[in-house]
Amino acid sequence: MEVATLVLLFAGGLLSGAITAIAGGGSFLTFPMLLAAGLPPLAANVTNWIALMPGNFMALAAYRSELAAMRHDVGPNLMVAFAGGLAGGLLLLWTGEVRFEKAVPWLMLTATLFFAFGEWVKKRLHAWRQPDRPMPRRAILAFEFVLMVYGGYFGAGLGIVLLAALAMAGEASIHRANAKKNLMVAALSVAGMIVFLPSGVVVWAYAVPILIASGLGGYGAVYLVRRVPQHVLRLAVLAWAIVLTGVMFWKYG
Repeated sequence: MEVATLVLLFAGGLLSGAITAIAGGGSFLTFPMLLAAGLPPLAANVTNWIALMPGNFMALAAYRSELAAMRHDVGPNLMVAFAGGLAGGLLLLWTGEVRFEKAVPWLMLTATLFFAFGEWVKKRLHAWRQPDRPMPRRAILAFEFVLMVYGGYFGAGLGIVLLAALAMAGEASIHRANAKKNLMVAALSVAGMIVFLPSGVVVWAYAVPILIASGLGGYGAVYLVRRVPQHVLRLAVLAWAIVLTGVMFWKYG
C-alpha cells in the first residue's frame, strides 16, 4: 500500500469516528474510500464493517451508568442483535461478490433513507407514543431482528433507525436509547467477528489504519461536538450520501 493511501485511510477513519459519534453516518465516508483504494465491494464492506467497530465499543464507556441501570432488561435485545448479526453476516458471505455488487446501489439508497428520515421518524414515534398502550414486546424484537440482519449484511445507517425502533418501543430517554443502541451494536459486532474473521475477506492492511483512527476520532469527538452544530454535520453527511448513492447506481446499477 502506498503511503498516501495509508494517510488518507487514517484521516478518513478519524473523521468517520467523529461523525459517527456526533451525528451518525461514518460508513458513508470510509466505504467509498475503500472502494476508491481498489477493494471490490464485498471486501470493502466487510473491511469497513470491522474497521469501524472500535468507535462503538468506546462509546459504551460513556454510558456506564445507563447500562448499569438497564442490565436486567437488555437480555432479549442482545440475543436478537447477536442472532440477527450472525444471520446477516452469513447471508452476505453466502450471496457472494456478484450479488452483493448488484445490491450495493439499493443498499446505499436504503441507508441514505434511514439516515435522512430516521430522526423524523424517531420524533414522530415519540410524539405519537401512548405510554399506557406500549407496542407488543415481541413485535419490537422482531423488527429489531430485521434491522440487525441488515446490520450484519451492510449496516450503514443502522444506528439512526435503531434509535427510532427504540423510541417506538417506548424508550423516552435519548441517553438510555443511545446506551441500548450501542450495546446492541456491540453484540452485533461480536457476531460479525465470528462470521467475518475466519472468512479471509477482511483486508487488514486497509482495516488497521481506519480501525485505530476511528477509535481516536470517536474519543476526540467529545471536544468537536462543542464546536460543530450537529444539524450542520448531519446535512453535510446526508448530501454526501445522496451523491454517493447516485454514483453507486451509475457504477453498479
